[in-house]
Amino acid sequence: MRKNAFLNSHDEDKLYDITYYHNPQHWINNKIDDTNPISDENNWSKEIKYYNGDKISDDINNLPTNTGGIYMFYLKGINIPFIEKYIVYIGRCLFNKDIQYIRKRAREYDSDTTRTEIVRMKKYWKDYLYYRYFPETDNDQIARDEVLLIRAIRPPFNSEIPDKLEVQTSINAF
Repeated sequence: MRKNAFLNSHDEDKLYDITYYHNPQHWINNKIDDTNPISDENNWSKEIKYYNGDKISDDINNLPTNTGGIYMFYLKGINIPFIEKYIVYIGRCLFNKDIQYIRKRAREYDSDTTRTEIVRMKKYWKDYLYYRYFPETDNDQIARDEVLLIRAIRPPFNSEIPDKLEVQTSINAF
């Protein structure tokens, strides 16, 4: 059976449709310097399953309170899990120990009911949703890295793609 005939015969598949853009020119134009520690997987957190059943996982509840950083949500398939990983959202958490830190920011997504794409991410892929973060306390570096990563990867659930590398003042999402 041809792919389009198969997909068109299963309307439910349309609920799970996500568009990704894999334009190598975006990767080249927004490449993070090889000396930037964010480029090394060993500097990122371990993989964390975001939900455990219907509740946020204990690993999310136990994230650090002494750092900000870059974080991402991604979907992980079950047939070839070591390679079936699809980044769906990239965000930043500017560090201010009294207002914002990586644990607080990660937990906020659990209760987000206002952003359509975040609600959709949780509704359709909750059981396959994973989280990783890169710890950083330099807020200027956090902001630069977020812009470069979003511009290079174009995650489908980020509602805005920064049009410039200029760092804008952060505002609270919630």
